[in-house]
Amino acid sequence: DVITVLFACVANAGRSQMAAALFNAFADPAKARALSAGTRPGPAVHPEVVTVMREAGVDLAQSQPQRRTPEPGWS
Repeated sequence: DVITVLFACVANAGRSQMAAALFNAFADPAKARALSAGTRPGPAVHPEVVTVMREAGVDLAQSQPQRRTPEPGWS
């Protein structure tokens, strides 16, 4: 079984996006993966977050804020 970790916040446009991306960059995908979502997602990931993560070797340019829903694994 693969463990799913949820990084949740309000806008899902900054720290939760970064946390999930870094988790996924270092985690063994056969064992764990991360998702991120927000209660009131913003229109886009903050441009400075995209820049900083690009400098860290992680591309968030195509990432979009997601709404947290009560689906299994998201509660």
